Amino acid sequence: MMRRRRLGFLASCLLLPTGLALAHHSYAMFDGSGTSKFTGTVAKLEWRNPHAFVWVYVRTPDKTDTYDLWAFENGSPSVLQGHGWTKDSLKVGDKVEVEYWRLRDGSIGGHCEKFALSDGSTLQCPSDLGRRR
Repeated sequence: MMRRRRLGFLASCLLLPTGLALAHHSYAMFDGSGTSKFTGTVAKLEWRNPHAFVWVYVRTPDKTDTYDLWAFENGSPSVLQGHGWTKDSLKVGDKVEVEYWRLRDGSIGGHCEKFALSDGSTLQCPSDLGRRR
């Protein structure tokens, strides 16, 4: 009986940090009602933990030859690799169509759903925003 209690205590101690680590991955800042799309040009892929970011130049509405720099949050590099990404998947200057989850506060950027490249290939982003209803 005492051994069983010790094992139960040990198991709960090991699982507690896992729950805390998952708790910080909230999607509350993103509008989960649906995705949006636009085309742009890759400015940078930040391949680092805890989240990779893709920076994309997007033409500013109603302004000729003016661009805004949008940031798209993504999963960690190890999670992205599980979805077929590498640190060289997107290069500066690549033309892409971005499907993304908007930020609730209306800021430019969001959480990536997928990138469609000009060669017809796609890079899926790890997200369960559409399944959180």
